[in-house]
Amino acid sequence: MKSKNKMPTTRLLAKIVAFVGMLLIGFLIIYNQQNVTKIGYVRVLEKKNPKILFGMTLEGRLVDSRGNDDLLFKFKTTDAEINKNFTLFPRRFFAWGKNHVAYTSNLKEIIVVDYKTRKEVYRQQLKEGIEYINVNKEKEEFVIATSKALYLLRCQKEHRNGESKQFLLERIAEGKFCWPSISRDSRYIVCGENNSKENPSATSLVLFDLSNNTKKKLLSEKFGNFSVKVVYRIIYSTSISSDNKWIVISTRSPADPPYVWVSAINLESGIVKEFSTNTGLCNSPGCFISNDKYMFAQGEPEYQEFGDYSSIIDPFRSKPVILDLNTGKLEIVNDVPKDSNAYWPIYGNDKAIYFIDRNYQSFVPNKIFDTNIYRLKNKKVELLFQIKGGIVSCDVISK
Repeated sequence: MKSKNKMPTTRLLAKIVAFVGMLLIGFLIIYNQQNVTKIGYVRVLEKKNPKILFGMTLEGRLVDSRGNDDLLFKFKTTDAEINKNFTLFPRRFFAWGKNHVAYTSNLKEIIVVDYKTRKEVYRQQLKEGIEYINVNKEKEEFVIATSKALYLLRCQKEHRNGESKQFLLERIAEGKFCWPSISRDSRYIVCGENNSKENPSATSLVLFDLSNNTKKKLLSEKFGNFSVKVVYRIIYSTSISSDNKWIVISTRSPADPPYVWVSAINLESGIVKEFSTNTGLCNSPGCFISNDKYMFAQGEPEYQEFGDYSSIIDPFRSKPVILDLNTGKLEIVNDVPKDSNAYWPIYGNDKAIYFIDRNYQSFVPNKIFDTNIYRLKNKKVELLFQIKGGIVSCDVISK
């Protein structure tokens, strides 16, 4: 006799199928969430009257591979000098964290916007002008260099109401600093420092150890025995490897036209490597793709002044290259279209290389070009987004 408690086979199979279906749906949802490409960018809109040198409109936006394109903030520059600052150097006044973007609109306020709500969650007026912003993405700690000091803006725990997060601004050091970077473990801040009484344009490289509140000079603003009035160091960008072993900068002397190269400091041994012979025509900023390898864009379409005297391969086209910091070997990233000028390489958590392509002219700071954003993965180049207007900031947002 069959038991009355025994479930019929058809009902059992139906429940198994439903359960497996729910698992598959859940897996697909998680998979899609993990594989959504998010790009944060700031674009400069075309002016209605191109003869006016100021009054450009800038938009901070978050775009993803699902077709969403959200406006996070928008502002208009107020004079020619501010307009020049915003459009000349990338990543200068914008930093893209994991959940927030920090920016300044008038060079006197630091403002933070939440990606999810698209609302402002922090605003602080400073007495001095803001000149550089960078971020530890995962911990959402923004390092800010002004004309008079170095700051750290930390994202704290949620408020008691659980709706918003609290940011605390801490003044780290007095002085004039440039291109600050903060290590992944938040122990170190590395940046250029302008402290030469002989030449305010000269920059040394300094390291702040936040664990014991110490400061150390890693590179002098001088080159050899030359007078700092004549030959001096200018720093364009800084970066710290994830294991805190290497610090990499792009740097130059006051040559005309400028010949920018990569220098590296090994924090464990103290060894300084100036890769001036094979990394010239470096376009900053770059990024680490591993603890011992650094990627940047090399080449300048306008630099025909170097002609046959340059040791740089194909100097009239910008392309991503990878530098092995141990051996000094330089490897060109293949599979990038040969007719493109690839700038601003970013190495994502998905082990893909992101870069932009634009008809860029370094000596025309306010010229606006439309920009394409590409992804190179598994030897395949994919056009992700076509941005109307010139990009002055761009980063990959990873969860």
